[in-house]
Amino acid sequence: MAEDRIRIESYDMNEDMKMRAIDFILASQPEKAEDLAKKLKLDFDQKFNCSWQCVVGKNFGCDIGFEDRHYIYFYIGTLAILLWKAG
Repeated sequence: MAEDRIRIESYDMNEDMKMRAIDFILASQPEKAEDLAKKLKLDFDQKFNCSWQCVVGKNFGCDIGFEDRHYIYFYIGTLAILLWKAG
């Protein structure tokens, strides 16, 4: 079951946003990481206003600034998803 493979590393967003991000990725697989990042970013731009950024991949590091209550970093299996609103 895909839900068993979800591991939330950290987040600072409301429950609706968190579940939308997770459900979006679960419904979109399997796709290339760059396509997932682009589609999730566009979905959040449309639903929750602009300036969302998204990184999807297996090996990356980051140091970001984000608006309060607009950040999530989670894994589905070995795929990492980082989504945040900047500016």
